[in-house]
Amino acid sequence: MFFYTKTLEQRVVEAKSNKEDLNELISSFKPFIASLIRKQAGRFLEYGVDDELSVGLMAFKEAVDTYNDHRGRFLSYAKIVIKNRVIDFYRKQAKDNTFTVSEGDALIEEELAEKSFKKHVIDTEELDWKLEIIEYTAMLAKWGISLSHLADISPNSDSDKKVFQKIAFIISKDEYLLSMLLKTKRLPIKEIEKLMFINRKKIERARLYIISMVLAIVADVSYLEIDKDGLEK
Repeated sequence: MFFYTKTLEQRVVEAKSNKEDLNELISSFKPFIASLIRKQAGRFLEYGVDDELSVGLMAFKEAVDTYNDHRGRFLSYAKIVIKNRVIDFYRKQAKDNTFTVSEGDALIEEELAEKSFKKHVIDTEELDWKLEIIEYTAMLAKWGISLSHLADISPNSDSDKKVFQKIAFIISKDEYLLSMLLKTKRLPIKEIEKLMFINRKKIERARLYIISMVLAIVADVSYLEIDKDGLEK
């Protein structure tokens, strides 16, 4: 049986003109927004407490309102919009916290604020990969997988690795298959067999590796250097 599901991009287009769909979309992506901004801020943030997350929610809505097909994948576009709005927020904070007594002082303090802000961004980016590994390790732990275990179960063959990552990519982009995996903690093997025409036993042997790759793709983990563009072809 073929299961039809809307792509994220289709949901975004529909949300432009439907407030209920928009609220549902924003609500479902609150964890994504929080994770993105926490990495950018380099600290834990909480909805209803930290202004950065309110900025992130408004930026996500802005991304929905301004998105079109020419902008590529929605999440990639949304990331740019959210990061830019948070940067604007930090820049405004830095300027609001300066006190000037003359035009010359204002220029100096604005330059200092800009330098301080740039240093903050650089420091945050250096922390990104560390936070990414920590978050991914925590995700894997819920499935009884460790990073060292992942290294052990990774395919030796590049061709097998590409096939299993392709399976993971298909699952991660299909809302039905992904929800099935997350709810049952079992790979939807029958559906994968029909889509990929691959032997069931081969899929079962690589079960944990495929799950690990699904989690990595969903969380947009750059640590593993998955060729997502190549998998889309």
